Amino acid sequence: MKKSRLEAFIEKNLPKVLKEESIASLGDRKQYVGSSDIGSCLRKSYLDKVRDTEYDIATLIRFERGHISEGIVRKMLTGLKVQEQVEVKGTVHGFGLKSHIDFMLEDKNECVVVEAKSVSSSITEPYTSWVLQVQYQLHLLSINRKKPVRAHIIAIDINSGWFKTFEVAYNETLAQMALRRATQLITAIKENKEPQAEEQLYCSMCPHKADCPLMNAGAVEVQGDIQQLAREIADLNKQKKQLEKMLDAKKVEMEEFMKTAKIEKIRVEDNFISLANDFSYSSIDTKELKQKEPELYEMLIGKYGKTIARKGYIQIK
Repeated sequence: MKKSRLEAFIEKNLPKVLKEESIASLGDRKQYVGSSDIGSCLRKSYLDKVRDTEYDIATLIRFERGHISEGIVRKMLTGLKVQEQVEVKGTVHGFGLKSHIDFMLEDKNECVVVEAKSVSSSITEPYTSWVLQVQYQLHLLSINRKKPVRAHIIAIDINSGWFKTFEVAYNETLAQMALRRATQLITAIKENKEPQAEEQLYCSMCPHKADCPLMNAGAVEVQGDIQQLAREIADLNKQKKQLEKMLDAKKVEMEEFMKTAKIEKIRVEDNFISLANDFSYSSIDTKELKQKEPELYEMLIGKYGKTIARKGYIQIK
């Protein structure tokens, strides 16, 4: 379908505007290691700094969800004495370390960081990458402020309205891990040597995945009909993801209406839309059990465990 003149203008203008905004608020991110750099794949962070990375318009719009979440958190904190975009700095091997803290509450006794994060569904605990980013911030903040520090992460799903807060205490071990990752990245930049790729949740959206050793491991090039089939699968999968997001958003809207109107079932032509009741259930965290009580875990697996065979399947990234 031919793009309208307005769509063509938006696709040309939005990347430029967002880049200018980023430089104005965060500076040139190629010149320092930020908290998001050490929380993500170091190869991606490295290539973002040594290459001119271009993102498609859909990805840029998705990135804006983080700024929308920040705006919501700003309103959540209304009435408190809040500092915003607090810049904290450090250096490693003469290269700058810098972080821009979303929100900070400070009194004579301590500093409390509040970070806003956008999610697409509810979560039960913060992602490891978030925790490393916050530890990096807390470490730099403790150097700059010389007082006790801690943090809260506020995760928000702007589609469903779900949110949850996670308190994060300063952890010297994790902070040093974050600093080691920063040092690795700085060394890679100075030596012009690409760091090892790390599998992340966002690998499928990475702008550097085409030449990523991790993604290309074991991959073969195909031609002709098979190449066309593979292309169709990838295209249909992209459409499926977009449709699933649209469907999820409309389900939330319908659920709110049905709950408000006290309707349990709706008929539309030959289909029925039903509202299931809320429920909860208990389960055993086998990973935690294996770590904390290995002997009990082995006994239970030996007595009650069962082997489940799973048919192979196609995975698309």
